[in-house]
Amino acid sequence: MATDIGDNRIVAAVKRIEPAVVNIDTVGRDKGDDDGAGFSMNHEVRGKGSGVILTPDGYIITNNHVIDGANRIRVTRPDGTWYYARLVGRDLQTDLAVVKIDASGLPVAELGDSDALQVGEWSIAVGNPLGLGSTITVGVISALNRRNLQIEEGRYLDGAIQTDAAINRGNSGGALANINGQLVGINTAILSSGPNGGSIGLGFALPINSVRRVAHDLIATGKTNTPVSRKPWLGVQFRAVTPESAQALNLPPDRGVEVRRALPEGPANLAGVKNTDVILTIDGKVIGDERDVMEAIQQHRVGEKARLHILRPEEKRDLDISVTLQERPENLPSTPW
Repeated sequence: MATDIGDNRIVAAVKRIEPAVVNIDTVGRDKGDDDGAGFSMNHEVRGKGSGVILTPDGYIITNNHVIDGANRIRVTRPDGTWYYARLVGRDLQTDLAVVKIDASGLPVAELGDSDALQVGEWSIAVGNPLGLGSTITVGVISALNRRNLQIEEGRYLDGAIQTDAAINRGNSGGALANINGQLVGINTAILSSGPNGGSIGLGFALPINSVRRVAHDLIATGKTNTPVSRKPWLGVQFRAVTPESAQALNLPPDRGVEVRRALPEGPANLAGVKNTDVILTIDGKVIGDERDVMEAIQQHRVGEKARLHILRPEEKRDLDISVTLQERPENLPSTPW
């Protein structure tokens, strides 16, 4: 029996998210080869991508690599209405950028909760693949929190959502939505086996819970060309609790990280965290390994407080400690958090 369109949840979701997704066309200049007479020839370079409208007055989130090097940015809505956009700000580390068009009363994406995503649930990609215009593809959430994923030379994704919804060149900066039509990610990259970079079902999106913080900073500061997101820092060296230690401490398997060293004058040390403390939760979220710590701290901004629930083995008691996060110092490769 055919499904009534009115009862099709994917159709309903698309109707919610598609009006807020725009096509982005860029024009830049690329310094070409020497013309043989000692002069370099500048060539016009055109690019295509996607973006998502965040505010009714025209702030749009996209990928930095979509607008990088652009002298002119043109935004086209699904109904064909187009505008020239200006760059508001960009964050090189997260590969995110915000552009602004002069408009009002625009449809905006409803933001979902990327922390609530589950592997196997429906995902809907909306964007401008290969310059075709607004295009919908559907798949599932294939994996969550993909770490240190090398997309190209010198470019990595961290904490990415993986989906098998078809994503191709031009989808970058577009929407990844859930079955409710809420924006849960910004499509950013694919892995492909062929030279043409076509979809093989390995697409990746930046989680909206991280995106919204960066977008807020970019809109608030109006800075360009420099990352505006200062990285929060806990100031500890740590390792996962070993099975032997977990048994001795009566902890479940894969629970907690041991503080090997709370750096002197670091945020954790100043708050009272000691060496050998075991971090069990941060802001109420259970900590099982080093990645859990990184993800929890990345949810904060510099100057905010992170709530640590720790076990202090030497005193055989639990403690709640509030740590005011500092900006991560440079040149600390062995002490990332």
